[in-house]
Amino acid sequence: MEYNGGSNGDKGERLSADAEFRGAGDGKRDGLLAGAAGSDEKRLSADAIGGKGASIGAEGGKRDGISSDAAGSGEKNGARGGRKINRSTYAGEPVSVKHVDDYDRAKILRALTAADAECGIFEGTLSGKKIVIKPNLVAKRSPESAATAHPAVVAAVIEWLRARGADNITLAESPGGVYNAARLRGIYAATGMQALADEYGVKLNYDCTFRETTAPDGTRCRLFDIIAPILDADVIIDVCKLKTHALTGMSAAVKNMFGTIPGIVKFEMHSRYPDYGNFAEMLVDLCQLLADRCEFVSVTDGIVAMEGNGPTAGDPRPLGVMLVSRNPFVSDAAAAHLIGRDKKIATVEFAAGRGISPESFDGVNVVGEKLEPVELAMPDSVEKNGIEIMRNLFGGKIYDMFRPYPVIGYADCVGCGECAASCPQHTITMTPPSEAGFAARRASAHRVPVIDRESCIRCFCCQELCPHGVVKIKKNPITRILS
Repeated sequence: MEYNGGSNGDKGERLSADAEFRGAGDGKRDGLLAGAAGSDEKRLSADAIGGKGASIGAEGGKRDGISSDAAGSGEKNGARGGRKINRSTYAGEPVSVKHVDDYDRAKILRALTAADAECGIFEGTLSGKKIVIKPNLVAKRSPESAATAHPAVVAAVIEWLRARGADNITLAESPGGVYNAARLRGIYAATGMQALADEYGVKLNYDCTFRETTAPDGTRCRLFDIIAPILDADVIIDVCKLKTHALTGMSAAVKNMFGTIPGIVKFEMHSRYPDYGNFAEMLVDLCQLLADRCEFVSVTDGIVAMEGNGPTAGDPRPLGVMLVSRNPFVSDAAAAHLIGRDKKIATVEFAAGRGISPESFDGVNVVGEKLEPVELAMPDSVEKNGIEIMRNLFGGKIYDMFRPYPVIGYADCVGCGECAASCPQHTITMTPPSEAGFAARRASAHRVPVIDRESCIRCFCCQELCPHGVVKIKKNPITRILS
């Protein structure tokens, strides 16, 4: 596994940081949230994260206008359907592999219908159930960029659901950055979801409230803020795009659920879990929480995947594959095998360690068609071979010196400030080019971003959310030799 899993202490020890962070009176959480919004105040207004009348204060971490899921709804965090075996966390659950060579809706619908028959996806009619499709809409990108879920896949999913009786379908996502209706409108328009909603008459979510929700089976994190439509769903359809990812190595079904955390609260999570392994373990906690709550189906779009510096700055790579499963962890094990990353994706390994996914691809119950592995170009940030031995040398200081880090391409930077607003650690400041160093003097913008490398946690949020693709990942020359 390429990413450090953090401490091997007992569960109580591992959760101590989470308890401290959520505890009353220390103000850490409030300061992070306020800072992430670009404010020095200790309170974050609802406009910044989208909730009406919501605020996060320093008194005990309580929120006005945002209910606690456990206290406010009376609903326990178990499987809503009450099944004896939760198929979404059953390691033997099958994953259907389908070869689809283009984004023809009819072909995709046939693949989904066949997968349903092979895996027995739905248990009865969907009539009367609240169904939420959660597509990967990470940023304002066109479908051709391969950064977001393709509208043709979402369209076929809608037709498939309606054929099974669905009459209440909502599309919901919390993209990177501020979570409010204005940002959602831009995302829906750019990714083709607005046109899709107009065509099919499905609802686009503009309810930007969220609730605090406990994850009783969490090992790294037991408390999450989750957007309201996801918590209210009877069925979640996880429509993800198969991509390489600068932080987690791969983005697919499990990573897509990070988009259920509201807006800039994502930055808080990056700050709380700067270690790659800890962050990946938190993602498994989150996905397991959601998969335990209701019927859960993952649909992985690998028809055209992304390779290289994903999740937004990579290159499209046609693979002609779709994966469908009730278990997102099993689906991701198959996806990791597909892109040649067996035993190298931290979320897959943590899921296997919990028994909610097979220990290796050999144990994955593949149905449908054969899965032929390919090798995708990985992000420049992914650590290989030699650099791994540096992790524990001199307290990790040498390792930090040689880790890849983000840099700004000043020649093309327009000075929009999106990277500074997206930085969880506030290590990026907007500065006049004359004060930003020699390289920045080529910039035409009046103010350009400067990254404080000593404080940078290498989460690569700046690269992921840069709308112009000018944030690059740089490797130390010695690292390249070791790799």
